Amino acid sequence: MQLKALCLGAVLSLSAAQVFAEQSEAAQWLQRLQESQTEQAYQGTFVYERKGAFSTHQVQRQVDVQGRLLEHFVQLNGPAHEVFRVDGRVQCMSSAMSDQLAQVDLWPAQQIAMQHLERWYEPRLLGNARVAGHITTVLLFAPRDQHRYPVEIHLERDTATLLKSLLFNEQGQLLERLQFVQFQKIPSHMAETQTLIQPSADCVAVADQTEILAITNTTNWSAGWIPPGFMLLNSHSKKSVDRSGNVISQVYSDGLAHFTVFTENIDNLEIDGGRRQLGPTAVVSRKVTQADETVMVTVVGEIPLGSAERVALSMRAVQQEQVDD
Repeated sequence: MQLKALCLGAVLSLSAAQVFAEQSEAAQWLQRLQESQTEQAYQGTFVYERKGAFSTHQVQRQVDVQGRLLEHFVQLNGPAHEVFRVDGRVQCMSSAMSDQLAQVDLWPAQQIAMQHLERWYEPRLLGNARVAGHITTVLLFAPRDQHRYPVEIHLERDTATLLKSLLFNEQGQLLERLQFVQFQKIPSHMAETQTLIQPSADCVAVADQTEILAITNTTNWSAGWIPPGFMLLNSHSKKSVDRSGNVISQVYSDGLAHFTVFTENIDNLEIDGGRRQLGPTAVVSRKVTQADETVMVTVVGEIPLGSAERVALSMRAVQQEQVDD
């Protein structure tokens, strides 16, 4: 009996040590990935799959002498749509396209603390694979609760560049895939001599109408419940489509997943809300009336539909205190 207990203790200690080693190595890969986001230039072609639909894109990526990240995306199937971004902000895009391509992220822009991720995801090393002719290390971030999805990423062995990412739902069904089919890394000494990426003449400049949020009245709408681990990244205000008022957006992230809460004043009381799942994206809208004010609250993001609905249902108007001079 004592021998069995000793053997069991040895097995458990070995398992714990293995888990610790895997998490430590996963943290090192994540750090390398974040460094590659600010240093590595490359060009390639990737396939983006969402809602069962595929699109193919060409991407060029450079870091200029000011340290700015330049990205040029061109859609290769169907109309030749393009997007040009600097440090993640869209500078120009095809006038006839939707903003889907503009929102494609090869990896979240913000730096992610592994200690934070480990509270909400269990990082696992799944071994090696091969993507676009390159050997990759495969990491899985398994969620620890029901408010986020599993994420699997494949990192190129030499540069830790993301070559493939998969997003699954709670049942393990694929929601979104981004996968390179051709990838060419550009060494730093070659990148310095390259001509800077330039969009085509068909790329229409995007006017930056977004301003830092400034609440001019005494009512501030906020969510009474946010999924644990998600933090407010930024709040902005911009003119509505008909320019009759402002749309306030609040962006939340846990480091891997994102969602945005939009709040817009509405005059048409006949407008109803709704809920739907668009591939990996949950969209929940509801009309809220409080303090003689009616707004449409819309939650959009890659989180489970139930979580998005709970955020929308928790929106409340918070009366701000007036400050006397």
